[in-house]
Amino acid sequence: MPTNATYSQLLFFSLTAALVGCYVTVLSKYESYLTETHFFYYESYILNALLNQVALEYQKTDANYQINVNALLLWHCFYAVVAFFILRSFARAFMPAEDWENPSITQRRRLPMRSSSMRYSETSSDARDQATQVPLCTAFTKNVLLLDSQTEWRFMYTEDPAEAKFLVWGKEHDPKKYCNVPVPSNWQLSTPHDIPIYTNVKYPFPATPPYLPRKNPTGCYQRKFKLPKSWKGGAYSILFHGAGSAYYAYVNGALVGYSQDSCLPAEFDVTEQLKRSKTGDHTLEVVCIRWSDGSFLEDQDHWWLSGIARSVELIRKPEGCDVVDFSTQADMNGHFSTSVLLANKGTGRKTKKISVKLYADVQTSLGGEYKKGEEVFRGSANVDSREENIVVSGFVQKPKLWTAETPNLYTCVVTTEDEKGNTLQAESTRVGFKTVEITSKGVFMVNAKAITVAGVNRHDHHPDTGKTMTIATFLEDITVLKQNNFNAIRTCHYPNSTEFYKLCDYLGMYVCDEANIEVHGMQPMGKLASDPYWTQAFCERITRMAQRDRNHACITTWSLGNESGRGCCLTEARARLRAIDPSRPIMYESGGDLIQGTGRTELTDIICPMYPPVALTNELGTRADEDRPVILCEFTHAMGNSNGNLDRYWDLFWDESKPRIQGGYVWDMVDQGLRKIDPKTKKEFWAYGGDFGDVINDKQFCINGLWFPDRKPHPAVAECKRLMQPIKFDLHSDAVIKGSGSAAPEVSLKVKNRYSFSDLSHLELTYTVTSDASDAPLSTGSAALSDFVTLKLKGCEPSTLVNLPLSPTRVWLNVSAVMKKETEWSSKGHIIAQAQFEVTLKIEGEVDSDVQSRSQGILRKFTMGTMTGAKTGGLVTSGNPEADLTVSEDTAKKAYNFDIDSHKRAVVIDKQTGSLTKLVTPSGKNVLAKLPNNISLNVTRAATDNDRGGAQMLMDFVLPPAAVNVVGSVLGTDLFSHEYHWARGGLAASSAPSQVCKSITVDDSALKDQAGNYIETQCKTSMVKTGGGEVLECEIFYRIYRNGDVQVRCSIDPKNMRKELKSLPRLGLSLALDPSLFNITYLGQGAGDVLGENYPDRNTCADFGVYTTTPKEMHVNYVVPGENGARGGCDWAAFTDKEGAGLLIRADSLKAGEKSSFSFSASLFSIAELEAAEHTYDLPNKGQGNDPIFVNIDHKIMGIGGDCSWLPCVYDDYLVNPKEKYSFAFWMCPLAKGQSPYAQSKRPVGI
Repeated sequence: MPTNATYSQLLFFSLTAALVGCYVTVLSKYESYLTETHFFYYESYILNALLNQVALEYQKTDANYQINVNALLLWHCFYAVVAFFILRSFARAFMPAEDWENPSITQRRRLPMRSSSMRYSETSSDARDQATQVPLCTAFTKNVLLLDSQTEWRFMYTEDPAEAKFLVWGKEHDPKKYCNVPVPSNWQLSTPHDIPIYTNVKYPFPATPPYLPRKNPTGCYQRKFKLPKSWKGGAYSILFHGAGSAYYAYVNGALVGYSQDSCLPAEFDVTEQLKRSKTGDHTLEVVCIRWSDGSFLEDQDHWWLSGIARSVELIRKPEGCDVVDFSTQADMNGHFSTSVLLANKGTGRKTKKISVKLYADVQTSLGGEYKKGEEVFRGSANVDSREENIVVSGFVQKPKLWTAETPNLYTCVVTTEDEKGNTLQAESTRVGFKTVEITSKGVFMVNAKAITVAGVNRHDHHPDTGKTMTIATFLEDITVLKQNNFNAIRTCHYPNSTEFYKLCDYLGMYVCDEANIEVHGMQPMGKLASDPYWTQAFCERITRMAQRDRNHACITTWSLGNESGRGCCLTEARARLRAIDPSRPIMYESGGDLIQGTGRTELTDIICPMYPPVALTNELGTRADEDRPVILCEFTHAMGNSNGNLDRYWDLFWDESKPRIQGGYVWDMVDQGLRKIDPKTKKEFWAYGGDFGDVINDKQFCINGLWFPDRKPHPAVAECKRLMQPIKFDLHSDAVIKGSGSAAPEVSLKVKNRYSFSDLSHLELTYTVTSDASDAPLSTGSAALSDFVTLKLKGCEPSTLVNLPLSPTRVWLNVSAVMKKETEWSSKGHIIAQAQFEVTLKIEGEVDSDVQSRSQGILRKFTMGTMTGAKTGGLVTSGNPEADLTVSEDTAKKAYNFDIDSHKRAVVIDKQTGSLTKLVTPSGKNVLAKLPNNISLNVTRAATDNDRGGAQMLMDFVLPPAAVNVVGSVLGTDLFSHEYHWARGGLAASSAPSQVCKSITVDDSALKDQAGNYIETQCKTSMVKTGGGEVLECEIFYRIYRNGDVQVRCSIDPKNMRKELKSLPRLGLSLALDPSLFNITYLGQGAGDVLGENYPDRNTCADFGVYTTTPKEMHVNYVVPGENGARGGCDWAAFTDKEGAGLLIRADSLKAGEKSSFSFSASLFSIAELEAAEHTYDLPNKGQGNDPIFVNIDHKIMGIGGDCSWLPCVYDDYLVNPKEKYSFAFWMCPLAKGQSPYAQSKRPVGI
């Protein structure tokens, strides 16, 4: 049996093992070279020694008790192991965490933040020349070495940060484990390792801050470098402009620092580490960790990407460089000051004098060239060894002020001198004189004038490089925004690279600079903001942003971040931000409300809610208990085919009676798709959440921009541009013809200047007069732009109009304000503002007798453009009005055949469906494709993202599908999506209802009359769900004329619709045309290209005119396919082949004197194909001229909405009421070869 001594020894060994385990645990936390892997090696060794010793003790016992000894041996081994791990766990629980799991550790050895323009020049001329440069490293920055490279960096991937640190410390660099990587880049896109992850709200890891998964993707970077030969002496530092989410930096094997915040610079002193190299060869290594406690603060609605995403610099600070930082203040009244922070070196500081000069240098190009200006300010201050903060201030007489409209900048040069007057250091920055304030009446002002924020939220996003931006991309983004009348950017939801702000300074763009903070996925949202443990992490991200960016004139507001709740952390951060810069207001939307956010907390100077409907926006801006401006930080969600109702917001923003409502920021600029190739189809497409195997994702919610990922515009861009234009035109009078018939009509316009600071001298007015008779203008011209303009419409003289091949019946005046000169962001002639007016020509005075006689009264009847007795250009009928028209029944094919002269079965109607299946032109061409149910009633559409948006989508995040239906049955489904109700009402595009004919009656009695020339067919039909059940009833009348014209009349009774259904998707007829009829000409709203797309709630920019297009050009290739390409307000649309034969669709009114129109779309893809596709590569391969053309002729079509994409957001005015009865009609007129659709659109129908 074991003795008491043996028990004592066992206890001793158990405790020893446990204590050693604790020691190793602690050691692994504090020593960077000891990883968890090596930790377990130590544990195994200690446990083996322990168990061996236990076994030796028991071997000394009597063999007679061997069985009991074995049992005791096992039990004591078990106790020893348990004791070991219990004490080890206690040690872990009560000791500091890893840096990347410790919110109180945001950095190690990181130097204080400073102005981004600090370049440590040694001459004032270099500093002055550098000020106008956009790149931070140029020929003038002789003490900065850019370490970016496409080839010099090597990369190794691991999933254990501790192991990565050990490999750096242990110098275990197996070349086979490394690959080349470009820096800057995101390793998920530039190497074969790891994957991009997209989420909107949810974290892609457990939301248990600050703890993270043990499997944590980590990148090990390595780069060799040498110092430039000209660099002698001084201090050295490494500057990372952005990497993350957390990283350690090593130089020559020694740790130089650690930092978090992937979107702000971190600088580390490397002077001592560089001295260690005897050969002059140096190695920079970076261990970059994907997930850190900082990731809990970076839950932005964007891709989770990591790596060294921004530039890396090596900086030399020559001897005597004592300036640590400097900042400038310049207001609209000319007050100017520069605050210089000097290093605390005591008697070792060489600086004895600081000089500040301000030059009126005018930058002349994006390349940095500038015209030297006069010195407008000079100031200096002597410095003693004890002073650290020196302020040099003064006054500039009548400075040119900076605004987004007038981005006037000056160059400030700060120099330090030693006691002998030698220049030690020179720094520079561009300065804009401006004052930003909120008045006592709650109006946001720049330079004492109210501004209207025409803003957009902009993510750093490139389809190939992710979060890594170039100056070219920044320039492209800012340029297209200015070209489309945007004047403000919110840097959602993190600071951008310095080059971005320099471009905004120069080109003119208001910037809301937002801190890299969002905790949207945390529940409650303010959990971290209310935890004092996170105070330092919150505060640093906000104050360091301001310290870097405060010298930029473009920044008009600061933002504390986005959707992070409220709490002590943000309260403290706001106070610290205000202490750094009291000159700019702070705006912050906390996300306090579940859907809209409040934007009204004590943390914000500006009421900045998210996605409030127009009515709520109006309420916020007119409340008597508020004295803060209203600027929507996010509104009109641009997800796919969206941005309806935008005109209603801008009616509010421009309303001068509501001065506190001052605009907002569209969400957002660019679809955040990543370029990818589908492995099956080999088609290129824009990838979104889930397309990289990321299991936790929010699918296409990142696809919500006004521009596609490659910066091609969505059609909604044109709507934004028109509504935000800084000029308003009003028609003052109708076009009046004075004097003889050869006189040009005159029309007067009122012009309202909506610029806050600019006059109209940089613009001129151009105009065209267009008509329904041709796509060529009747008149063009230009005039000086002023508050009141009178135009003489040359080319519209009565004597000219009566001689036109076709007389116009509708005439439009189109005016534009265009740039007189080329600028850095626009070409000469670039359109800033447009308007269209349908004009009426009137005559005052006598008309020349010859013109009067030839006009046959046309001029005196020219009301709304109608010319009675006008020329018809030798119009001929579509076919022969005397042709023989007969009807016969085909019992085998269950159809009625209508024969016109020799064209057998010129029109065929299917008896089973009531659909028109054949329509032949006078030249014998069947315009309809050979598809079943060709012309039939259509009440479906391929759902848009907004159609899918509803409360059930929000519940899908937290509830199973069955539970969603239960909740809906209990609480109601009013807020459920339109698509949800369509599916339950039998209107889903994926299982569209089919048309069934109940009865058909053919009436040829009209042919028996002497003047009769048609046969009428009445089809009583129903739309039946796929699973059975009638959706609606419809009577369709086909009136078929001898000349081939067909009048289609429909009466619809949707009596069986679900009561919950708020709107039909559309109401009209669909048809499939022969593939050859791809040449489309129409009179209606829009344009020929994709930008011509318009819907009832998004058509302000859709001017009337005659346009030519094709199905391919009309198709808008949205990242997620769906309803697209509609053209509204159409009088007619013609579909012809290359010889001009085809089909003309004409609007028809059921009431005399009532004007009617229709909306139409034409696509190579059917509604079902669009509905089934989740990506563009899901659409079948189609060729124009080879495949049928699917056409929708819509009497009504539901709007697209746009206030948000997660609740039904189409306003009542734009719904298609499913409870109403509808009647509509249109004409189908076959076109013979060579017949003009313009002429045929004007001839009387049916004869």
